[in-house]
Amino acid sequence: RLIIVDKYQRQCLVYEKGVFKYLLPIELGSNWLGDKQKAGDKKTPEGVYQIIAKKEGRNTIYHKAFLLDYPNEEDLKRFKRNIKSGVIPKNSTIGGAIEIHGVGGKGTDWTDGCVALVNQDMDKLYKYMEVGTPVIIVGSTKPLHELIKI
Repeated sequence: RLIIVDKYQRQCLVYEKGVFKYLLPIELGSNWLGDKQKAGDKKTPEGVYQIIAKKEGRNTIYHKAFLLDYPNEEDLKRFKRNIKSGVIPKNSTIGGAIEIHGVGGKGTDWTDGCVALVNQDMDKLYKYMEVGTPVIIVGSTKPLHELIKI
C-alpha cells in the first residue's frame, strides 16, 4: 500500500500491491505553496512519511484521520539548518500533528497543513490503510524523483 499526495494537482493517488486503485481530490493547508518550515505557517509538508496512527470517533474532530510522522528526521535537519541560517526566526517551533483526515469538500485550501478528503473517500481509505503505510507528499519544492531517489 502507498499513498501519494500531489499538492499541485490537488490529488491523492492510492496504490495497493503496486497497482493504482484510487484518485481522490484533496484540500491542503491554506498557505500550501512550498514546504512546511515551522509551526503555524499553514503549509502542507513535502517528503516521505508514514501513517503512525489511525483515528476515529472521539479521537479526532475530522471524521476519521491518519496521523503522519511529521516531523521526521529530514524535517528536523532542515528546520535546524533554517534556524541557523536565519531563514526562520530562532524562537520558531517545528509543529506537528499533520494528518490526512476527513471533512474535506469545502472547495478551498483551509487546513493548518493537513490533507483533507471528503468523508466518503476517507471511509474508503480507512478500511484498508494500516499503521506503517508510506505516504509521499510531493509539491512545489520536492519532485517525486528527488524524494524516492529513483
